[in-house]
Amino acid sequence: MTAREPEPAGTGLSPGELLLLDRLTTALDDVDQITLIVGSGLTAQTVPRVHGILEIAEGYAAGRNDDGALERALAQARAELVGARPIDVYRAYRRVFTDWVSGDAFDVIAQQAVLKAYAAPDPMESPLATHGLGQRLERGIGEGVENDRFSWLLPRGVQALGHLLARIPEAFDHRVLTTNFDPLLEIAIRDAGGRAVSLPLDTRGGFGHTGGSDGAVRVFHLHGFWRPTLHVRGPQLLHDPARIYGNTPLVTTTADLIRGDTVCVIGSSDWAGTIAAALARTQPMRVLWALGDADAATALATAARLRDQTGADVECFPGVDSDRLFPALAERAEVTVPPRATGLQNRVRHHSWERQLVTQPGMLPPRDVPGLLLQLERRFGWVTQLSGTVQPIRLLWPVRLRARASVIHMVQAFVAGALARLGVEVRVCVDDVGSRDHDAQTQFRADLDRWIDHTGHGAVRDFVSLSDFLDLSARAPAADTPEALLRPTDPWSVARTFYGDHNPSLYSLLAAVKAVPNLTSWDELEKNAWPILQSLLRTDAKNLLTPLTLWPYLNSMLLESATNDVMTLGGRDEAILWAQWRQTFGLGPGHLYNPYIKSLRHDAHMLRWSSREELGRHLQRTRELPGWDAEGSYIPWLFQNALLLPGYLNQEPVPETDDFPLDSWAAFVAAIEDGKPVLDGLAARVTDLFLR
Repeated sequence: MTAREPEPAGTGLSPGELLLLDRLTTALDDVDQITLIVGSGLTAQTVPRVHGILEIAEGYAAGRNDDGALERALAQARAELVGARPIDVYRAYRRVFTDWVSGDAFDVIAQQAVLKAYAAPDPMESPLATHGLGQRLERGIGEGVENDRFSWLLPRGVQALGHLLARIPEAFDHRVLTTNFDPLLEIAIRDAGGRAVSLPLDTRGGFGHTGGSDGAVRVFHLHGFWRPTLHVRGPQLLHDPARIYGNTPLVTTTADLIRGDTVCVIGSSDWAGTIAAALARTQPMRVLWALGDADAATALATAARLRDQTGADVECFPGVDSDRLFPALAERAEVTVPPRATGLQNRVRHHSWERQLVTQPGMLPPRDVPGLLLQLERRFGWVTQLSGTVQPIRLLWPVRLRARASVIHMVQAFVAGALARLGVEVRVCVDDVGSRDHDAQTQFRADLDRWIDHTGHGAVRDFVSLSDFLDLSARAPAADTPEALLRPTDPWSVARTFYGDHNPSLYSLLAAVKAVPNLTSWDELEKNAWPILQSLLRTDAKNLLTPLTLWPYLNSMLLESATNDVMTLGGRDEAILWAQWRQTFGLGPGHLYNPYIKSLRHDAHMLRWSSREELGRHLQRTRELPGWDAEGSYIPWLFQNALLLPGYLNQEPVPETDDFPLDSWAAFVAAIEDGKPVLDGLAARVTDLFLR
């Protein structure tokens, strides 16, 4: 690299930023070794700073079931600190949480602050889907969330710094020091194609073993990290602010980590004094200290104070914003920072526009399982989750026994039949645990059989009674093979592993058995407090048996042959149930989910009508409601899944009206607007399949 002239004022950089940019560019050109120390200002755009953390703590206290005791204690602490710095209030809040809740309670608050920067496009796909809000994140879930790097919001400066550290790590001695507890810097480095290792310092200044990480950028978290690591597991992940100041071992380790010719501090106020104390223990060197305050006089005064404290040559730069500085430094260093790709990466391939032409004439369903699954996903909005590249050869379709099957069961049966016709071994596991209505079971199974036959054309399927399986497993001696220990087939062993070892939150368990809606943010929970309470009051407790009875049967299937040749079939709202299975027992089967139908559950009469006239009335009344044509609503769901889907699977011609093919939802809506009696036709065709 060669030195460049400073950019003119029109570049958008402040005078302080331009001067600091020149200093850093010179250091890079001279092959100086730069020790980079960053603070909360670097990630403040997405991760709340002290004030935001205090608000999260107050929200937690407001929802705590303690008759307002924690809220009053926090209010008392605030009243004693009127006019104090936010960090002093932060210290007081931590003390209150320790006294009233537990020693590690504030770690949960910090974790919630970090998760403000995490926005999974599909909460059902997120590692947090099986984790309760307010429950401490352990290492496994924390790593899973970090690995979902496309769902993290990275400020522009963090992204640029990640590319700098990934492309020219030797300029920074493959290390960076931070007082932050969030993982955004590591995510930015990995996002840029580099490797990063998180090394939080414990209260004694230790950070564990760093061997085996050659070539990786080591990110030293001076004040703690947001999740447990192999070295720091708890009970307190973040250092207590009241004990950081004057922590000699912590300062000593920090000083040992500061190497090279130049130290650059950005985004840190050094409220704990760790950085200044560490600099005072190092050899004389040049210190470049960036300040957010644009006042030049303040910068001069701060530089003089820091020189007195550290004995080093300190130069302060006012008005520095890392979101401007690091992109400019990357450009100077000729490191390209491309636009960042975010959101789902090849996990959901269908789009609304792709389903506008659903069953074009001459388009036949594929004759192989992967091809059919792809078309179900692309054309009809089904969701496919495969655990590997092996195509599924066995299908587990668990169905809870009800007084009468619904149209949702019918749609699932159509797909089960089509897969059976392609050679997939279909097992229908009827959850009849606790049921004594044998007449209902006979009719229920007959309906499922008939619908499977509609697309399966007589293909083989097996029906299994879940209660019979459990009775048999209770009488049979337990196997003691390693595989059987890994995949227990009795309810008690499953309960011990799930509740004891995995320890899910009570809320996530209730969401998995559909007792409450699966919500993944505090705001959603607060807005849905009354629906959640209603759901808790009316849902049968026997739903809690589902994991303990269904999972043993799945485990028994997985003991028969390879794990990844099994796929489950069910509704989209069952995704969290299977996600919890995976987190409890490891990698497992794939999953196939039918599109979610809005606002209706299995027991609704609109899903189990008794005549064509009755369905016709449901359709006409729904047509008069606002939003009737939204994707996933009653009428479009029936048209797509109960009419077009079975016709497509059976290679039947699409329905027509006045020689106009109703081969897409757009065509169906156009026919309705033209006054065509297509709703009556829909009622007649779907009823013929449902009741025949």
